[in-house]
Amino acid sequence: DEIAAINQGLGAWYAGARAVVTTSGGGFALMTEGVSLSGMIETPIVVHIGQRPGPATGLPTRTEQADLNLALYAGHGEFPRAIFAPGSVEEAYLCMQQAFEMADRFQVPVIVLTDQYLLDSITTVATKDLVRIPWVNHVVKTSREYQRYVITKNGVSPRGIPGYGTGIVGVDSDEHDTEAHITESHEVRREQHEKRLRKLDGLIEHSIPPIVKGNSKKAKTVVVTWGSNLWPVEEVLDLLNDPTMMQLHFSQVYPLSPVGKKLLEKKQLVVVENNATGQFAHLLEREYGVRVEKKVLQYDGNPFAVEDLMNR
Repeated sequence: DEIAAINQGLGAWYAGARAVVTTSGGGFALMTEGVSLSGMIETPIVVHIGQRPGPATGLPTRTEQADLNLALYAGHGEFPRAIFAPGSVEEAYLCMQQAFEMADRFQVPVIVLTDQYLLDSITTVATKDLVRIPWVNHVVKTSREYQRYVITKNGVSPRGIPGYGTGIVGVDSDEHDTEAHITESHEVRREQHEKRLRKLDGLIEHSIPPIVKGNSKKAKTVVVTWGSNLWPVEEVLDLLNDPTMMQLHFSQVYPLSPVGKKLLEKKQLVVVENNATGQFAHLLEREYGVRVEKKVLQYDGNPFAVEDLMNR
């Protein structure tokens, strides 16, 4: 079951392995306590969500992009996270590597959003188009003086694993001091909570910038995509062949890269997404302080058709 799965995944990371758990929206709803546990004990976890229409079972064999807010706000309390949304097989290959690297480096939960459309697609990919990033081991060998939650400037404490070194590797889901002992000290609470939240600065610094398709200097209208809407919008703009329009595609949807804000300033923004409320459009407005002129939305369980998208 999903509750056991995410806790098993956290146990694997605590022991020094890398683990991913994969689910859909309903299953992830059960995992959210484990997501908060990851945030508090600062043990990484990578979660993949294959999005389908909800609420509840909804249309279980169809596609949607309505779980962004679920991923963004899942879990009780405040703690940093990263969210990726690959739009192609090549991006999925890269984003999963980035997900493991950022989870490991910053000791946070990382969520990867795909959808039924992408998961059921069959594509031939050239090996040369698959990018490999270096694997980095972020685990440290502990000494007897080791403290799991020592306060650091960037919020990331050295992560040891049991049996690798002479130190004791304690973790605790209650608020804790630097040695992982339970505490109700208000001062320690502030120190530890602020330490965890400082990781967001590092997540922003290492965020993936959006991809520009078109001439950003000539374009007056920017069509924004995330996830698998990359393909149909790219084809539509190729067919329209309008130099005043460009596409800006996000494969990382949180935290947003500062590069994206500069590319959206003083432009007319159109956001294309498979949900009824424009979840990513609202996120752009909140995080970047921009105004979205139009939302092109679809939520009937189907992916966008190129012909229909051209008309809209």
